[in-house]
Amino acid sequence: MEEHFYENTNVSKIKEDMDKQGVKTTQKGVCGACKKPIVGQVITALGYTWHPEHFTCAHCNQELGTSNFFERDGQPFCEQDYHHLFSPRCGYCSGPILDKCISAVGNTWHPEHFLCAGCGRQLGDEGFHERGESAYCKTCYFDQFAPKCGGCNTPITEKYISSLNQQWHTNCFVCKECSSPFHDGAFFEHEGH
Repeated sequence: MEEHFYENTNVSKIKEDMDKQGVKTTQKGVCGACKKPIVGQVITALGYTWHPEHFTCAHCNQELGTSNFFERDGQPFCEQDYHHLFSPRCGYCSGPILDKCISAVGNTWHPEHFLCAGCGRQLGDEGFHERGESAYCKTCYFDQFAPKCGGCNTPITEKYISSLNQQWHTNCFVCKECSSPFHDGAFFEHEGH
C-alpha cells in the first residue's frame, strides 16, 4: 500500500511541476501493460491504452508504436513474427504464405510454387489432375496415367472402344488390311488382330 501511495505522490509531484511550467498533464488512461497512468503520448489498441514503450510484440518484444501489427488471442504481434508463427506454409518452399494461397493435394502453396509433378510448369487457371499426393497438368496426367490406344499408342482421354484386350480411339479402331472403319460394329478377329 505504501508503494502505491509513493507512486501516486511521485505522479502528483510531476504533475504539479509540469503545471508550474505551463504544460497540461491530463491523464489519458492507464497502461494495459504496467497499469500506471499515462500522461503524454498514448497508443490505443486492442481495447486498451498503452505507454508507447509498453505496446510491444508478444513474441519478440519489439515496440510496435504506429507500425502495422496483427492480433492473435488478444495479443499484438509484429508482422514478421505473426507470419512466421501463424501463416500457412508453402508445400514447395516452406515459406509463409502472405497473399494468395492455393490449397490442394493435402497442402498449401504460393501460386507460383504450385507446379506440375511431371513437367514442372506452374499450374494455373486451366486446372490440374491429382494422383496420390501430386498434381499434374492435363497433358502430363494423361501421358502418364491414361490408357494408351491400341492403334496409335497415345493417351485416350474421351470416347473409346474396348476390344481385343485393349482400348482404342474410335477413329483408330479400323480394319488392319484396308484401314476402313467398322460402320456397323461388326468385325472379325484374325490371329489377335
